[in-house]
Amino acid sequence: MSYPQGPSQQQPYQYPNYPNVQQNNSLKRFQGSMFKEKATIFGVLGFFILGIVFGPLAISNARKAEALHHSATLGKVLGWIDTIAGVIWLLIFVLIMVNAGSR
Repeated sequence: MSYPQGPSQQQPYQYPNYPNVQQNNSLKRFQGSMFKEKATIFGVLGFFILGIVFGPLAISNARKAEALHHSATLGKVLGWIDTIAGVIWLLIFVLIMVNAGSR
């Protein structure tokens, strides 16, 4: 077995296989667009059913999308509308139940 001799025969240090920076950026873009899409879907769902549940989910996904430099304004606005409307409906329901129970 022969060993390399001298600096001219040494191999340069090979770094482990870390993901390429460009691949990492494309992954972030993909994740940001997925969070943006999910925020919009949750916002629209919450507009029709269970706004108290889907509203905060839309807001959360919109924040994650914005952290990855994607504008998710529609999901965030719909999420806030869903959350506020859900709370109002919940308060109305509780007031009706309390009023019906007091008769």
